[in-house]
Amino acid sequence: MVKIGDFARMGRVSIKALRYYDAIDLLRPAHVDPITGYRYYSANQLPVLNRLLVYKNLGFSLEQTRDLLDEHCTAGRLHDLFRERQGQLARRIELENAQLAEVASRIRQIEREEKPAPYEVLIRDSDPRHMISTRQTLPDYAALQPLLQSLRRGVPKEEIEGCGAIWHRCAGSGGQIDCEALLLLRNPSAESHRLEASRIASVIYENSDDDAFPHLYRAVLETIDTGRYEIVWPMRELYHSDDLSITEVQFPLRRLGENHHAE
Repeated sequence: MVKIGDFARMGRVSIKALRYYDAIDLLRPAHVDPITGYRYYSANQLPVLNRLLVYKNLGFSLEQTRDLLDEHCTAGRLHDLFRERQGQLARRIELENAQLAEVASRIRQIEREEKPAPYEVLIRDSDPRHMISTRQTLPDYAALQPLLQSLRRGVPKEEIEGCGAIWHRCAGSGGQIDCEALLLLRNPSAESHRLEASRIASVIYENSDDDAFPHLYRAVLETIDTGRYEIVWPMRELYHSDDLSITEVQFPLRRLGENHHAE
């Protein structure tokens, strides 16, 4: 038998860690003096401590480590635990590789331009929303405002959570502008339908520069230029001010290789 301090030095852990493993019943001392409360460990507990530290270094949780140390743990259970941890690590690596690619994209943008455009692109998942909408062909973009005003007249103000537009065809793509004006609702109604959730590239900017969109679009393309995503049209906009000056542009995305069925 050796005292806790000696066993800690032998196992290259802290005394505090050993006390914690004892408290959570992960590695109990071989003996505790009933009078002094001193903990004593046996040298044959070192392999158990070593396994515990291996599992900790592999990132297993304490509960998983408890299962792995259980002498009744079957080969099948071991296999499942290691496969689960493998999946967790693979997902983390995928996320960090995506972050690395996005950082590299920003570096390329800074190196290419003396003053990069101030558009930060956030890739995120949007929430499903209740909405009412009307789709029309517009002569110009200014016609969206009266279209939204017309929609508002039929909905109680307290039920409106926001407004926006889905651009099925823009002026730059040839032909007339195909726009679906929409109101976001707090609650569903008989006339409402859903703006479905999706993975999006989101940019929020002040819509005061007529030449902003090409730079904004390029920022989105550079952000998703990691071999993971491509844009699924149509894009949509949500307006965060009454005069439509603060705009969130949302480009729906899909992972490369995924099927997409147009509505």
